[in-house]
Amino acid sequence: MTDPQYSDKILELAERYNYAPFMIKQIMINFPDEHLAVINAFSRQPRETIRINTLKITPEKLKILLEKKGFRVKPTQFDYAFQVDSSQSRIGLGNTHEYLQGFYYMQSLASMVPVHLLYPEPGDNILDMCAAPGSKTTQIGQFLKQEGLIIAIDNKESRIAALSSNVKRMGINNCVIFPYDSSQIAKFLKPMFIPDKILLDAPCTGSGIIRVDPHIKKAKNDLNIKRMVQIQKSLLKSAIEMLKPGGLLMYSTCSFHYQENEELIAEILKKYRNIEIIEPNADFGHPGFNNIENKSFGMELLKTRRIYPNRDDMDAFFYSLLKKKY
Repeated sequence: MTDPQYSDKILELAERYNYAPFMIKQIMINFPDEHLAVINAFSRQPRETIRINTLKITPEKLKILLEKKGFRVKPTQFDYAFQVDSSQSRIGLGNTHEYLQGFYYMQSLASMVPVHLLYPEPGDNILDMCAAPGSKTTQIGQFLKQEGLIIAIDNKESRIAALSSNVKRMGINNCVIFPYDSSQIAKFLKPMFIPDKILLDAPCTGSGIIRVDPHIKKAKNDLNIKRMVQIQKSLLKSAIEMLKPGGLLMYSTCSFHYQENEELIAEILKKYRNIEIIEPNADFGHPGFNNIENKSFGMELLKTRRIYPNRDDMDAFFYSLLKKKY
């Protein structure tokens, strides 16, 4: 007996691509004109990419070292990142001396974009609210060039060890790590620390990283979406409270569900009149949705950015750069 809430097309695609019907429906809602291309993109192996730690080595020197080990190295749109083909090397990227010395971090390109758009500058005070295991924390450190301060927070003590290890391996000397609930961080840090910029790479459903974790395509309902939205809302409230007037907040997720992204940001704009969306000063991604499923979020949401797996050959990410006006 077929499920009445799903069309025959949804059920056929779910069976063909081994998805839960719910997830096929969500892909069709969020990518109505290119859902098949998105599904096929999610079926491809992700590119292997690394972020070069320019605090320790130049891209040119690292390229030479990796090629000596049999890796094939290609440039990317970031001058501090390589695409790497390790099929001809006898050693994995995570086992080289260069990796252990902190010359690079194994990180997807889409994961590098939030910090790139936030653009920390030497001397900035930065709060990284959901920091572990440290990919973006160490990227912030790279941008700061050891000037300024990073406060890195994570509420899972089991992940703090990995965060601390990566910060040390990458040679970030201006980072202080705290195990704490970021939704309550203002009680802990204010008024001692008022950040110039905040990174909130929020916990999410992970629907955009199906290539990395295929189990995600088996989600059966929207319960996890609703749960994550409540967590994200609480974290955004805390971030806005912490941020200094005139400061910038980067909100990002690795989810394609609009409820965790444009709809949530639209709600934040209505609630907090001192918050506005800033159009990123970089040519990455595509405009976010200003309407979907008969819901209208306003033209401002076109200033947010999405990464499409089929168009960009990356994981599906969402980015919104926010400014606290006063």
